[in-house]
Amino acid sequence: MEIKNTNTEQTILAAAEKVFMDKGYSGTKTTEIAKEAGVNHAMLHYYFRTKENLFNRVFEKKAELFLSAFKDAFSSDLPFFEKIKKCVETHFDKIGENPKTPMFVLREVVVNKEKRDFILGKVIPAASFVLEELDKLIREEIAKGTITPIKPIDLLINIASLNVLTFIAAQVYFDFDKGMNDENRNFLLHRKKNNVDVILKSLQP
Repeated sequence: MEIKNTNTEQTILAAAEKVFMDKGYSGTKTTEIAKEAGVNHAMLHYYFRTKENLFNRVFEKKAELFLSAFKDAFSSDLPFFEKIKKCVETHFDKIGENPKTPMFVLREVVVNKEKRDFILGKVIPAASFVLEELDKLIREEIAKGTITPIKPIDLLINIASLNVLTFIAAQVYFDFDKGMNDENRNFLLHRKKNNVDVILKSLQP
């Protein structure tokens, strides 16, 4: 019977995430991940077998993290506009905790068809619950005349696009490896407020 150490597994996953974010799937070698994790290559193979398995676990973790921002907001008891505000802010904050992820996903979607198919195959089904909940909320608000008609997928894309592009732009100008300074923080705080304002104004009739 195999007995695996959860701490070792999480250490390898954290190392894989760091290397994948910096080098992408194609540019990453499992020997680099093993070195970053402080384990030998045989140990990495014991826990995850292949680089693809590692990538899949890292991406699934990130996808669930970002989708949880929408799930938490839409399942709350807040009024509609407060739910949307919370959704934009929480999604923004989760990306802020993982600022290299947007560029990482974009790179994989553009350059790697196999990974693109995997990413879309994971994101679309996982987002179905969010779209269903949002559709109910939007229908209720349209019936009350409080918002302009909009499709749930359009609203989700609007929110994700504004937040994701903010961090892609920030990654071009800022070196996140050096940590945050006041200029970086002020820029992100301004963009966060701006993104909320843009989304809320777009919904007003």
